[in-house]
Amino acid sequence: MSNIAAILAEKHCQKYTKGFTDCVAEFPDTWHLDCENQRLKLQRCFQSNETVIKVKEKCDPQFSIYEDCITRNPQEMERCTSEFQKFISCADRVAAKST
Repeated sequence: MSNIAAILAEKHCQKYTKGFTDCVAEFPDTWHLDCENQRLKLQRCFQSNETVIKVKEKCDPQFSIYEDCITRNPQEMERCTSEFQKFISCADRVAAKST
């Protein structure tokens, strides 16, 4: 769920995402050293966000179907738009119930 995790992290942990991305931009050659603190804050936010946890639990079947599709079609990911939309619809429903 790594790609989707990034989308959810951006949505629910914006403050920490911005801190990390700003740090990476400031230290493009040494970000892996200089931005560790920001990365850990983002990771903690993501791991503890109730909505993100519920989406990972409830929408795993839809995500697995999407992931299988992009694995089979790495050069034509647009073929997987329907599968992606089904996952996003699930994620949106779960998120709406969590707020």
